[in-house]
Order: sequence, then C-alpha cells, then structure tokens
Amino acid sequence: MVQARHIVRARRVAESPHVAGDFPDFADNVLAQEVLYGASCSIEIYSLTGDSVVYSHDADRLLTPASVNKLLTSSAALDKLGPDYRFSTTCTMRGSLGLDGTLAGDLILQAGGDPVSEIKTVDKDIAPHLRAWADSLAAHGVRHVSGNLVLRTWPCQLESAAPGWELSDVQAGFAPPLDGFGFYSNVCHLAVLPGTTEGGNASFEIDPPFAPLHVTSNVVTSPAGTASSLTMQVEPEDTSVIVSGQIPLRHAPEFFWAPVQDPALYFGRAFRIAMESRGIHVDGDVVVDRTGYGAGDFGTVLFVHQSAPLSEVISVMNKESDNYLAEYVLQALAMGAGGVGDRRAGTNAVLNFLQRCGVDRGDVAVEDGCGLAREDLVSARSLVQLLRAMHAHPYGEVFKSTLSVSGRDGTLSGRMGGTKYAGRLRGKTGSMTRVSALAGYLEGNNGEMYAVAFMFNNFRTTLSRVRAIQDQILERLVERPS
Repeated sequence: MVQARHIVRARRVAESPHVAGDFPDFADNVLAQEVLYGASCSIEIYSLTGDSVVYSHDADRLLTPASVNKLLTSSAALDKLGPDYRFSTTCTMRGSLGLDGTLAGDLILQAGGDPVSEIKTVDKDIAPHLRAWADSLAAHGVRHVSGNLVLRTWPCQLESAAPGWELSDVQAGFAPPLDGFGFYSNVCHLAVLPGTTEGGNASFEIDPPFAPLHVTSNVVTSPAGTASSLTMQVEPEDTSVIVSGQIPLRHAPEFFWAPVQDPALYFGRAFRIAMESRGIHVDGDVVVDRTGYGAGDFGTVLFVHQSAPLSEVISVMNKESDNYLAEYVLQALAMGAGGVGDRRAGTNAVLNFLQRCGVDRGDVAVEDGCGLAREDLVSARSLVQLLRAMHAHPYGEVFKSTLSVSGRDGTLSGRMGGTKYAGRLRGKTGSMTRVSALAGYLEGNNGEMYAVAFMFNNFRTTLSRVRAIQDQILERLVERPS
C-alpha cells in the first residue's frame, strides 16, 4: 500500500513540472493522507496575477460539483441577462371596471418567473408584499371582482425534479417545482402532532393553511418515551402527501418542509387572501391557466411588479446556496436565450456560455441549475477556466460580489475564519453525500490573486475533515511567497 501511494504522489508532482517551490510538495503531502485514500480529487490553482498554474492535481477528472454548479448558472445568467435584469409580474383585468369599483370580469396575473415576490418568513406577517399589490389594485379603483382570479404561468411545462435528483432531496423541498410563480419558495410547513392517547391517530397542521396540499396521515401515537420515526412521501406534480410512522405521546411536534406541487395555485390563494385583507372580494375561483405565454386576451394592464435586480437574487442564491432560486434563474436564462423556459433550454444556454469561456462542451455535463443532479459533471480545470473568464468579464466584479466570503457570510462563514484568513476567499461551496467542492477567488498575503477549484468525491471520511483539508491547502496558499 505504501508503495502504491508513493507512485501516486510521484505522478502528482509530474503533473506540474513547471511549478517549483514548497507549496506543491505541501499540497501533495496533504492529499496523501490516509483519510483520502481511494477518493477522487481534482484540484487546480491558477495565479491570475502571474497568469500561470500554481498547482494541478488530476485537474481534468470529471466529478460531481454539487452546488458549485451554481457558479455555472449564475455566470451564464449575468452574461446573458445582465445584473440589472428584473423579473416582472403583470396584473391585468379582462372586463370593464364600474364606477362602484366592480370588475365585471377576471383579474389576471401573468407570471414573470419572479422567485422573490414573497419569500419565506419566520413571523406571522403573511404576504406583506402581496398586500402591497392589493393596495395597488385599490389605488386603481378595484373593490370587487365578479369573475375569477386567473394565474397564467410561464410558457413551459410545470417542472418538478430534474433527472438525477435524489428522492430524499425532492421529499425535503430542497428544490421545489416551478412554473413562473413563487410564494414562500414554493414550500410549506407541515407539522405532525401526537394524538391524545396511545395508539390513537396523530394529527397534522399545514402552515400556511391555504397551501394546496392534500395530506394523508398514517401516523400513530406510540407510548411516551419511545422514538419518533416519521417519513413523508411526495410525488412530483401531485399535490398528495403521505406521512407515515409513529410519534410518541406528549412529544413535541415534528416538522417537514413540504414542496408545493402547484406553485401558481399556491400564489393565487395567497394573493386572494391579501386582496380580502384590503377589502377586495373575488366572487369566482382561483384558476390556473397553463395554455402558454401570451395566448388569448391578455386584458388591460393595471400594474407591473418588478423584482429586485438579478445581481441581488444571485447573491442570495450563491451565498446561501439556494436551489430554488438557482432553478428560477436557469429558467430566466432559458427565456432570455430562446423564449422557452424549460430546464433543457437553460442548460444548453449554460453550455454555450462555457464554450465561449474556453471550456469544451465535452468537458462538462449540466443537468440542472442548482447542482442537485449527480449527473452534473465538471473538472477543476474547467472551473478555473470559467473563473478566469469571469475575472476579465465586464460583470466580473458583480459576479465576485455574489460569492460567499470566508469567515464572514454564507456557506463560507465557518471556513478560514479568524483575523488571519477571514475575507481572503470569495467562493462557492458544494456538498452532498461523499461530495465536497469549492471554487472561487483567493487573495494571498503578497497581494497575488488566485482562481482555485477543489473537487472531492467518493471519500470515506467526514465532510468536515475534507473541508479542513481544503482549508489547510488554501491557508498555506495565502502564505505562499511570490
């Protein structure tokens, strides 16, 4: 075994014959640790200041990037749409508005793919932004709608899970469905509560209660002190949810984030309640129209709501690694590239952008925008090529500002902390079972700027240990002399 590792280490050094000094030897020794034996590692470190490779280890190996995939999505979207792009939701009326404020017809909301029109909140202030929309209606004289509230989705099929997403991710609501509307990130809170007697049926509560979720509970109340064991089963594009298992008597509620499989209906119900809170009554139903963008009579425009700029959306997406936002940004990219807002059109737009950055299409596989797909593949070298291209891009500084900062915010808040290394790295992390990835920009003590990419797959040790190994190499890079 020792001899085999010696051969592997010698090959690593041979991969970077143009690099001298103690840093490559240090990195090689770190990677030769017992805990990484058998793991797949792809690393590339490039000096943007010196325009040269500083360290390279198996840099062409294709590995799963997890959420580092969001770098591909966000850079392509910034390039195509620009940082000032805004998602627009249009409210129109189809019919006449009487002097008494009665709309003799339908009120229509046309989706614009806005993922942040109403974000999740921890307080009970339900839908403050939608109530402001209702105030806009009142300002236009609308007091009563005799017809329906119609929600017209984007010109794409309702998309739930992408190929390669693990069932557990879909069940947990990490990347809920999207159709151009977004309310509370298209998830709701499902609480399971024990019954009042042993053997009795458990109960459940949905928050917000108007979420279009049909829950079947197969949960029984077990004796006090026993273990709680619950599972939630969600079927893509089906509003039915099955909760099974047991919860002990007098146990605290157990909670799930449940993905809502009909985002438009969810949004419509929320807006209807917001309207009612402002004294605007709707006689008809909440109706979802999926016939296509621009089909039929669009009506008279009452107001247009515009989201925060794309740069702000992407900042949350990258810093907090928000899968929901990433999939909506991918759809917006698809719409901007060809007018068809489906996932495949979006991934093709990403691949086309990467090709313009110098990345061969054969050196990357993109199946989604967020990185949940195990079929997403990229090498450290391709990531560095992208980082180099974005470093010189007109929106390069905007792109960098969306990344998490080591020791300070986002998913890097707990990495490279303390006064010595905090703030040295701007990057994006990616984590899944047996996957740890990191890519971004690092500043050395000497002012030298680096583009760095770490891809670790199939390791047997803990995720925290792998992250510590990455940080160990990065901290030594900070100290590296010119």
